[in-house]
Amino acid sequence: MSPLSKRLAFFVPLVVALVMVLGHSGPARASTRCFENLKDCYYKSAAKDSYIDMWLAGLDCELDFTDCTRRAILGR
Repeated sequence: MSPLSKRLAFFVPLVVALVMVLGHSGPARASTRCFENLKDCYYKSAAKDSYIDMWLAGLDCELDFTDCTRRAILGR
């Protein structure tokens, strides 16, 4: 791998992320409660009967949190 391709492999994802963040800049909504929703969801998942049910509910919580933060950042 040439030095130029190593540099490009490092900087291209960084530039893409920067363009995505700055490309659709809008005000953040104050009604977004991602962390509070995550806490509530984890609390509900801890009340499940079996370990597997708790674990799966926790994964759902993390997916909901990821979606919430994506919507809060991108505004969609």
